[in-house]
Amino acid sequence: MDAKEKLLIWKTVIALQAVDALKTSAKVIEIAKQNIEGTISDDALLDECENLKNPADIVAVRMFVNIIQNQFSLSQFELVQIRKALFGGLEDSPELLRTENLSKKEWALDGLSLVYPKANKIKNQLTKLFEAETLFDFEGLESKQAVKHIASFISELWTIHPFEKYNTRTIAVFFVKYLSFRGLALNNDVLSQSPVYFRNALARSAFCDGKKGFHKTNRYLERLVKKIVLGGRTVLDPKEVHLYYDPNGVVLKVEGAAGGQDKNEQSASDRLDEKLVAAKKAPAKKAAAAKPAAKASAKKAASKKPAAKKRGTK
Repeated sequence: MDAKEKLLIWKTVIALQAVDALKTSAKVIEIAKQNIEGTISDDALLDECENLKNPADIVAVRMFVNIIQNQFSLSQFELVQIRKALFGGLEDSPELLRTENLSKKEWALDGLSLVYPKANKIKNQLTKLFEAETLFDFEGLESKQAVKHIASFISELWTIHPFEKYNTRTIAVFFVKYLSFRGLALNNDVLSQSPVYFRNALARSAFCDGKKGFHKTNRYLERLVKKIVLGGRTVLDPKEVHLYYDPNGVVLKVEGAAGGQDKNEQSASDRLDEKLVAAKKAPAKKAAAAKPAAKASAKKAASKKPAAKKRGTK
């Protein structure tokens, strides 16, 4: 894997910590930089976790390691193994499916919670979902149809919410590996630039309240998948996914950081990019600073030249 591919994955896994409102530290940015430059090998990355205390840093490194591994199976077993690899040691029995019914407020739903499947239904729903996906034929599928199917599959998987917590980051890693499995390897930084939009789109895809006029919709998730798979200039604004978004002026009933990144806050992706190019920018700045000095020296030298004698007229 070349440096460009590594940079893309590092930016993605670091940014995805934002789906749970977590922030990575400068330490993981430095680890990523050294790995991209070859100072830290891929095999040594997990050892670096021993020196990290911030859970977001630890999970980011583990996410990177898990994604670059070639092994993948379209199965419930794979999903469980991913969660175990990401959160082992950070919680008890990370491989277990949830045993309690779940309720969780979502910013995009104006503070309401989705109706998640009951705990005793999870295993059966996962089995049916993966059986259907294994049999689904992608051959000859048009790009528009592929986008719709991918969005639908990931929405259904996330909506089951098979674990007590950390579902979104677990499924995000599964999603990236799934794309590669389908021959659609991650080739842009859409996820790294839109982690909160990703979560909001997942929430909207599963929300329904007919009395208030809200129904399940995959259109936001499809926009994200389309941009990942096909590219394009579509702007993915996390706020537009909110139930009460007004395109003529954002009108939200609930304020909160989950709606999007603070405009004054530098993104994790930007911090990593800045770290990598800092060394290259330094000489340029030095050279630029030298130009005014050179001009000043030339001006000073010119002032010392004797004035030319005026030629008289007869």
